[in-house]
Amino acid sequence: MKVSVIVPTHNRADALEKTLSFLSRQVFDHAWEVIVVNNNCSDNTDEVVQAQMQKFPVPLILVHEQKPGAAAARNAGAWKAQGEYLVFIDNDILTEPDFIKRHFDDLEKYKGSWFVGNVHNLPEQEKTHFGKFRKSLEAVASDKITEVNGITGQTTSLPREQFIQLNGFDESFHVASGEDRELALRALKKGIRIYFDPAIVVLHNDWAGTSIKDYCKRQRTYTITEPFFWQKYGNETPRLKMVKENLPPSLKEDGLKLYCWKLTKGMLGSKTGQSIIVGLCNVCEKIFPKPVVLWKLYRLAIAGSIYKGFNEGLAIFSIKERKLSAAIQ
Repeated sequence: MKVSVIVPTHNRADALEKTLSFLSRQVFDHAWEVIVVNNNCSDNTDEVVQAQMQKFPVPLILVHEQKPGAAAARNAGAWKAQGEYLVFIDNDILTEPDFIKRHFDDLEKYKGSWFVGNVHNLPEQEKTHFGKFRKSLEAVASDKITEVNGITGQTTSLPREQFIQLNGFDESFHVASGEDRELALRALKKGIRIYFDPAIVVLHNDWAGTSIKDYCKRQRTYTITEPFFWQKYGNETPRLKMVKENLPPSLKEDGLKLYCWKLTKGMLGSKTGQSIIVGLCNVCEKIFPKPVVLWKLYRLAIAGSIYKGFNEGLAIFSIKERKLSAAIQ
């Protein structure tokens, strides 16, 4: 077995069905398999996978993992995998027919390295006001293979032996955020090189791709694990600046400008604040959809949701914010 594709999923049966359909069209001459990990799904995920098994061109394996989080789900799939290489994708990723071949060829050529693919939003999402804003946030991707310092669970490949040596993803990341960056950080410390290949193109069938309300909801959830990442790595955390900017306000430690901005974000991140700012975004989209105004409103909404999620994370992981703040200084 050369390649094992691992797909964690939680209550996205509709998206998963499409993801598996696209995967089934792969053109690849070596032995490969797909492992879907049901992570506490309460929808018809099992039925969707079982239906695909009847027609899938390679072994399609269903695994159940009770521990919540993409980290635990991906690990469960990896421990089950038989492939020399692991390819991780999410349950809402649509692949091209050459997806596995391109990952495999890169891994064979650059022995011992990891590869990250090129993620695009759906074209129809990018035509919306919010979709255009999201597009503006993306870094300009290189047009050639380049070395990078992170990975994404949306499309990453690596040798299974190295994954086992690193003991997989840290399952303390109980939501789907940060666990991929944390694994990359450990890999880099071991001298493993990570590359971005723009030719490995996938589409992100994103549930939060068109609505600022949905996007804020996800950003709030994603940010919950950031305090834990900071607690684990201190000044080595890749998002140190973000940590400092979202700790609870302290006039003495922040200075007046940052202190006031934190108070503002606290209001924007509240239930009422999110309702108001998202409502303003929706109105502006209809009557005055000019980026100079609309995009500022989007940024305010997102800043509030991130601040809310970060401070929820401080409480969940029982982290003393003053200790963190002092360490940053």
